[in-house]
Amino acid sequence: MRPECENCGLDFRREPGFYLGSIYVNYGLTVLVVTIGFVAAQVTGHARSPILFWGMAAWCLLFPVWFFRYARSLWLGMDHYVDPEPIDSKR
Repeated sequence: MRPECENCGLDFRREPGFYLGSIYVNYGLTVLVVTIGFVAAQVTGHARSPILFWGMAAWCLLFPVWFFRYARSLWLGMDHYVDPEPIDSKR
């Protein structure tokens, strides 16, 4: 991850443990997609399919790894929206 934004100079380096909240974003989205998929499978009658089980298991393993950077960006964006830092005059 870059130390700061190239456009606005926002410092991405935070205190230790700041990005721990991004795990909740990542986990929450993973669970939401799997839950919607499972409910849809129940409604359509495909819930007992082993392909569905292994597909959801693969999703739960691979999606969080791919979405890791985006979850951190979303967490930083939510923090910046709720508690914006004052703009420094160094740029």
